[in-house]
Amino acid sequence: MILRISLLATILVALAFSPAATNTKRESPNLPESPLEAAFEPAVDSLASTSSFYSFRRDLRRCATPRCGGYFVKLVNEARTRCADGRMQAECYVSEINWGRQPQQDNERALLRGTMRRRRGFGVFRVTEVWAAAGTNQPADKFFRVRDRGLRCIAAPCPSYHEATLNSTFSRSIAGVDLSAAGAPDAAVSEATQAMTSRDGILASGNHTMVTGPAGRRQMLNATQFYLRPSEGGSTGENNSGPKPCKKTGCSSQICSDEDVVTTCEFRPEYECYKKAECARQKNGECGFTMTPELSECLRRARN
Repeated sequence: MILRISLLATILVALAFSPAATNTKRESPNLPESPLEAAFEPAVDSLASTSSFYSFRRDLRRCATPRCGGYFVKLVNEARTRCADGRMQAECYVSEINWGRQPQQDNERALLRGTMRRRRGFGVFRVTEVWAAAGTNQPADKFFRVRDRGLRCIAAPCPSYHEATLNSTFSRSIAGVDLSAAGAPDAAVSEATQAMTSRDGILASGNHTMVTGPAGRRQMLNATQFYLRPSEGGSTGENNSGPKPCKKTGCSSQICSDEDVVTTCEFRPEYECYKKAECARQKNGECGFTMTPELSECLRRARN
């Protein structure tokens, strides 16, 4: 009899202090549901993995290149962006986008990852990643990287997706991602579902709603637009045959670029040096005149 009473008391004490009993009121709906789930919580994303994502738009002002006719770029999720000249602006003007080995995008709905630097008095944006918009709808104000964690639960909602806010260190687990409102074709949705199981996942823009179920309450992302890497091919794939060839351009062929550049037509003595110079892609990945001893000497004499 005494043994039965002791055993019953032990069971009651264990139940009273179990996670299920002590977690009936959680401070956040996104806290782990159990110690087992906590063991599967992903590590916080580093800023290096989420930073340097930009939106871009063409500059339609009418004036001489390179002062006009380039692009405006801005960090997503940020009110201000540090430009090539070091100033913080709502968006930054760059005279050129250097696509490098990435597929060039004519559609301004794409997102670009890259860096800005100053060259010849103007900013130049160098692309390291291209993410093409899969749908026709406009994005929301917030942008995220989303991955499928591979976690499946008996009860809903399940924290089966990992969401990291771009250009920040904030990340969390969410219950799901709805891509149906992005206006994308079925093939792109299927491709995105597969891409979310990869290391890079997909980029998505949207808003959150709360879902409830036997396992509690969690946020899920309703995407108004999502983005895929064109290099992966599929429905959003572009021609990725490599960088375009460099060529001499400008009124006096004084500029080496992979795009046609319109300049004013004043003549300077050093322009004569570029006529015999080699225009080619340099070690930094950008087009430029190869600085040989002959070109260097010619430029020195012309400027003196």
